Amino acid sequence: MKLSGNPWKCDCEALKMLQFVVDKSNYIEDSDLMKCQEQNIELPMVLLKTDVCSSYFKTLAGSLLGLVLLIFIFLYFKKSISMWLYERNLCLRLISRPEPQVDIDLKIDGFLAFSHVDLQLVGEYVEKLERGPREYRLCFYQRDWLVGQSIPACILNSINDSKRVIILMTNNFINSSWGLFEFRSAIRASSMDKDKRLIVILYPGVDLDKLDSELKLYMKFNTYLRRDDPQFWRKLMFAMPHKPIQCEQPAITGGAAIEEN
Repeated sequence: MKLSGNPWKCDCEALKMLQFVVDKSNYIEDSDLMKCQEQNIELPMVLLKTDVCSSYFKTLAGSLLGLVLLIFIFLYFKKSISMWLYERNLCLRLISRPEPQVDIDLKIDGFLAFSHVDLQLVGEYVEKLERGPREYRLCFYQRDWLVGQSIPACILNSINDSKRVIILMTNNFINSSWGLFEFRSAIRASSMDKDKRLIVILYPGVDLDKLDSELKLYMKFNTYLRRDDPQFWRKLMFAMPHKPIQCEQPAITGGAAIEEN
């Protein structure tokens, strides 16, 4: 029996044929002349034996490994990639967390909760968030609460009307009874309303051991921002409600001030 002179295909799919040639080579008169035709290169079939699948599986394994590596790299840098796209107003629909379609219920983008002793910290948030390119609408008690209203009611109303509650966690804040009331109220509200989100900003030198067990547990099992993080403003902007960059700058209005007990 002679089988040479044909353009044999020697790949993993032809493994049975190759095995037949190897096993029956004594019965094939021209088995040593049978050649594989691959990409205009001729190779003696008997020299290949049955290891033609090894290169196929190596290629497949390499491709899968490369794919897994790409997925790992994407997941590892997903936050950075998303922030980069958001900063450039790109692919907002893909990277943005769904927000309420109607702003009637949640009129405020962010409620700033802080100790009255730390009032000097508020200025940079007004500058970066309200006067920034996305023109977030903020609320804080020295400016936006009406004189004469109940403080607990003002706190709860501000939390209920806001998409984000931003806690400026300093030692002054955790030593403040009103601050801890705001913290607990914000935790409760964010756990009950999927459209509301709590953003805790931890300032350097804060002693978290002064928190009670409930609040300490929250800090242990939830993410927060560190004010001394070099990427702090990028991360804060990304944690805020996602909205396109605006062109005009908003006016800042005055308001009432209160003191903590």
